[in-house]
Amino acid sequence: MAENSSMPSLRFNIVLIGLLVGIGFYVADIIINVFVFRNGTLIKEILNPTNHDIWMRTTVFLLAVIFSIYILILLKRAKISGERAETAEKFLNSIFDNIPNMVFIKDAESLRFIRINHCGEKLLGLMSKELVGKNDYDFFPESQADYFTKKDREVLKAGVELDIPEEVIDTATMGKRWLHTKKVPVLDDDGQPIYLLGISEDITENRQAELDLKKTEIRFQTLFDAAADFIFVIDSDGIILEANRYACERSGYEKNAIIGENIKRFFTRKSQDTCDCNFPHLKEHGYSQADVEFTAMDGRILKLECMATGVPNESGTFTTFLLVQRDVTAKKKAEEEVLRQQREMAHVMRLSTMGEMASGMAHELNQPLTALVSYCGAATQLARDIPSLPEGYLEILERASEQAHRAGGVIRHLREFIKKDSHNKTQLVLDDLIEGVIDFIGWEIKDSGIRLTFLRDSHAQKVFVGKVQIEQVLVNLIRNSIEAIRLEGIADGQVDIASRLTEDRMIEVSVADNGPGIDSSVSDALFEPYKTTKETGMGLGLSISRSIIESHNGKLWIDQQRQRGALFSMSLPVCD
Repeated sequence: MAENSSMPSLRFNIVLIGLLVGIGFYVADIIINVFVFRNGTLIKEILNPTNHDIWMRTTVFLLAVIFSIYILILLKRAKISGERAETAEKFLNSIFDNIPNMVFIKDAESLRFIRINHCGEKLLGLMSKELVGKNDYDFFPESQADYFTKKDREVLKAGVELDIPEEVIDTATMGKRWLHTKKVPVLDDDGQPIYLLGISEDITENRQAELDLKKTEIRFQTLFDAAADFIFVIDSDGIILEANRYACERSGYEKNAIIGENIKRFFTRKSQDTCDCNFPHLKEHGYSQADVEFTAMDGRILKLECMATGVPNESGTFTTFLLVQRDVTAKKKAEEEVLRQQREMAHVMRLSTMGEMASGMAHELNQPLTALVSYCGAATQLARDIPSLPEGYLEILERASEQAHRAGGVIRHLREFIKKDSHNKTQLVLDDLIEGVIDFIGWEIKDSGIRLTFLRDSHAQKVFVGKVQIEQVLVNLIRNSIEAIRLEGIADGQVDIASRLTEDRMIEVSVADNGPGIDSSVSDALFEPYKTTKETGMGLGLSISRSIIESHNGKLWIDQQRQRGALFSMSLPVCD
């Protein structure tokens, strides 16, 4: 305000000086005319000047005033320029000192500090007056000072900016700090460096945050890969963004073969439909759970329990999803095996019940059949005493009696086969036992077109066996052949049974058919419990049959070299 108030007085003084100079020139001209040129007296020159004198004196007076005004303008301009320069310098100084990064200027020749801003003072822990006129060796360890000086010389020599992404510096008050520094040479009109400008950003906190983030990412990735579950990260379109190591190893796919693919590509058709149904709910609510089937690279179907969680973005919308899928293939298989065994046990219980019912029915039917045989015998005896009978009458009665005997034999055989006390061993001719089994099972193939033949060549040798148990084995082998032929739909089915006496005094019995045969991939495990090639089979028949034969010191096996159909053989020792 004082400067502004002094401006009018300064202007007045300059104008006043101009007026005084003009008056001085005016008076001087009068004195010169009177005393030098002797052109009259002072009174005359003052009161009665000539026109020429008036014009000259007025012109000089005006020139003096104009000159004073010109001087006033020059002074005003100089003052305004000075004020602007001062304002600009203050503004630049303010910017320089308040830049949030350390800014310093060094002399290009000596590399001594010329100036440093407030941020630099705070970072280094030194005041500007302690820094100016000194170089890096006055403040930093020699190794750091050598490094800074080397970089300074590189910048000045190249004449271009140098970007140093990371450099470490030991400060007086803040300890070790990391800086991102840019150094720029300041050149004169001839292109020679006169100063070095440096701008350093303290990146210690950012660097530590990056290191912490990197450690967190490493820990997360380690946990991500170490998890014993299938883990996928997908986007809102189902595209796989990330997959953990366990998922790749268990599925057999390389990671780059999974990334970028739609997750549904690896699901079965049924699971793809499940995914289509659940994905809208997942996008809306951010959570979903389902059982899916994942197709491995080798074609295996892996059963997975899938739990999907949405990861919201800044606006709260779910755009990324984390899928954690637990492999429960073994668990599901075990559950299915338990259910299958439960069904088989139920089947066994039904068979046991039916066996008991069949035993009871056989007992009940045996009495009327016995009576029928007696009635037929009595009728035949009475008919023979009648002199004249219709032709063929006696033959009909004899056939009826024969069929009643046959029915009784079948029922007795059935009762023996299903009775519990069936392990008593006895000596019997094996070929006779085989023929009895063929008669017993013949009703199953009566109208099927399957031919059943028996070639006996064991020379009527006897074996010491449990009759019903050996019958059970033969029935199982023959019925397996019959069912295989029926399932294949073979019109001219053939089951050939043969017996022979071997050199080591064993009777070998073979059951061969012209059915589809046994796949070599399952033939080795065919005699294991619960292994079957039938859709409705329990997988116990052959296992039990082998156990029965081995308990009689014999063997039961399958011919794996047979090209057409199946061939099962068993051997039993001859009873001497």
